[in-house]
Amino acid sequence: MDYINFFVDDTVYKSITPADVTGEWVYDHSFHIILNLAVGGDYVGFPTSETIFPQTMLVDWVRVYQEQN
Repeated sequence: MDYINFFVDDTVYKSITPADVTGEWVYDHSFHIILNLAVGGDYVGFPTSETIFPQTMLVDWVRVYQEQN
C-alpha cells in the first residue's frame, strides 16, 4: 500500500504516504482500525468539574476500501 486516504462525508480529510511518517511505514500488512473516545490528555487538558460525562461517540459506519492490483 503506497498511501492511505481518510474520508469524512465523502471528502478527503487526510492523505498520508510512507514519506509522511517519521518511523517505519507499517501498513504493508493486515491491521485493525481502533475507534477510541479519549477524554482529557495533553491536547485539550485533563477533565475538570465542567467536563460533561458520560461522553458519547456516535459512528454511523466505517468503510474500508482496498485497491486491487
